[in-house]
Amino acid sequence: MNFSKSKKYLKNTDFSLFFKINLFLTTIIFVLFLQYNDSYDFISFVLTFMGTVSSTVILYIVFYILLFVLAFTKKFILYFSSVIFIITNIALIVDFFIFRIYKFHINAMVLNILMSPDAMDSIQLGIAPMMLFLFIVLAFIAFEIYVLKKLFTFSTEKKEVFNKQLNKIIIIPLFLIILSEKVSYGVASLLSKNEIIANFKVIPLYQPLTFSRIAAKYFDYKPKVEAKNNIKTNAALKYPINAINIKENPNKINIFIIASDAVRNSVINQEVTPNIENFKKDSIVLNNHYSGGNATRFGIFSLFYGLNSTYWFPFLNANRGPVLFEVLKKLEYQIDIISSTNTNWPEFRRTCYVDVQDSIKDDSEGTPWERDAQSTKYFLNQVNKYNINKPIFSFVFLDSPHGYSFPKEFNKFNANDENINYLTVEKDSKDIKSVFSRYKNSVYYNDKLFGDMINKLKENKLYDDSLIIYTSDHGQEFYEYGFFGHNSSFSKAQVNSPMIIKLPKKLQDQIHVLDNYENVLTSHNDIVPTILAMIGVTNSSVDYSNGENIFSKEFNRKYIFTANWNNNAIVTNSKSYIFSNLPNKMFKNEIRDAATYEKLKDAKVESKMVLDVMNQNRAFLK
Repeated sequence: MNFSKSKKYLKNTDFSLFFKINLFLTTIIFVLFLQYNDSYDFISFVLTFMGTVSSTVILYIVFYILLFVLAFTKKFILYFSSVIFIITNIALIVDFFIFRIYKFHINAMVLNILMSPDAMDSIQLGIAPMMLFLFIVLAFIAFEIYVLKKLFTFSTEKKEVFNKQLNKIIIIPLFLIILSEKVSYGVASLLSKNEIIANFKVIPLYQPLTFSRIAAKYFDYKPKVEAKNNIKTNAALKYPINAINIKENPNKINIFIIASDAVRNSVINQEVTPNIENFKKDSIVLNNHYSGGNATRFGIFSLFYGLNSTYWFPFLNANRGPVLFEVLKKLEYQIDIISSTNTNWPEFRRTCYVDVQDSIKDDSEGTPWERDAQSTKYFLNQVNKYNINKPIFSFVFLDSPHGYSFPKEFNKFNANDENINYLTVEKDSKDIKSVFSRYKNSVYYNDKLFGDMINKLKENKLYDDSLIIYTSDHGQEFYEYGFFGHNSSFSKAQVNSPMIIKLPKKLQDQIHVLDNYENVLTSHNDIVPTILAMIGVTNSSVDYSNGENIFSKEFNRKYIFTANWNNNAIVTNSKSYIFSNLPNKMFKNEIRDAATYEKLKDAKVESKMVLDVMNQNRAFLK
């Protein structure tokens, strides 16, 4: 067979036309998702529309590549591809209704619900929705049959002419749409134009293109994050659900929260943290406490909002601060945010601290331990300046453990002075023990600073009647569970954070406290409801939080939710359920032992618990 005959053999005009007709239908379904954004301007709408077209075309390019090997079969490829198109469109319709309800696309958690009879029993869709879904499925099947019949009735010559005309009309415009949309998204992302890129979340299967790494590597460009003068848009949020009410005579207690970055609960002991151990004697110790994430932005977000960390993105896009500071400002608190790290990145000036930016001190310089020393000095000076007739809220965030940083005189655990490449540290390498020693030294140093701050509060007679909390944003792992650092697993080393709470003496008789909190499961999400209830907010916590008041008589947490960029996890006292947000890992859920983090083969996911989390993750979205 010569080349011309082979080319003719592979040519299939029927398939080419059938492919384009289905591309058009699927594009319409993609476009339907655009209605779930209500904050468009002209530019953002055009770019998002182009994004829907781009995503559809890229999906169909993948289909074409996979189906091309069957092009010689003439009719079989039509029947086979029609099945694929029907399944694709049905999946998109399911995703459409999922997004309409939950404001996120099909992911591993959603798949668990869809595949679980127990969970579906809880949803109780009703007859009407099921009939509508059946009608849509039948309509897709009828559409494919109708198109195929029509294709078979036209002559080959007419179909070839029409196909060539279509190619001339659509190929170049579609290529330009993909190119311009990807470049536009990349530029908007580089310039931190969240008001534009936030709209792309409605697009199923959207694959973003970003230039941040290229810009940083080859052009030394790092975007400047401006926090002030942002126009807030809460269009996507319903937060709080009901207006916050405060009792007539609130408890305007002083509140001091001291946190060290990357401190895991297991290193809080007499050897490493003697000052914190001494502080425990006056405090309630929550050893079974978990951060809302295994990275700083998610841990701090859950601490200040009392919300699941999946809300980070819509709250960032809306520049919406937490209810906590609304209440504190209303009660005329003196507010200090003292951070050893810059609060522009992660974008805390546009989330947690957006409403208290004049209260931020984050311009310390030097190594992490030097910045911590400056932060502590600033705190000590502020304590002397506070007006004792007005309530105080002070949050101090130290950074030494995150960078394994400490002064030479604090090398208690004999870490060597060699420069270590942390990117190449392995489980069995000789460096790992030294890295862990450096880590403990840095925690030991932060403990000394903590002791200085506590002593200052005592000296100024602010200790006894203040609410004082010691905690961390997340932990740090050194291969005890198979991983290193943080943001890599949901092991106890990475998400079991210290939570030590000293109650104000004047309120101790009013607060319900258990005799033992050793096995009581608590979350960063619970801290804001606990503080606000203590002050005198009368709302149920469900109005503004996914957490609960730890000192409520009804407190009985069964699980915690924690997350990072690509994964969500539900942790109980016995198991950790990990769900990926990545499309290529949607079917690779993991169930691990909560204590050892070993994979469990025969364990099953409690789907009703997953459904509860999904409802939590949509509660504050419109």
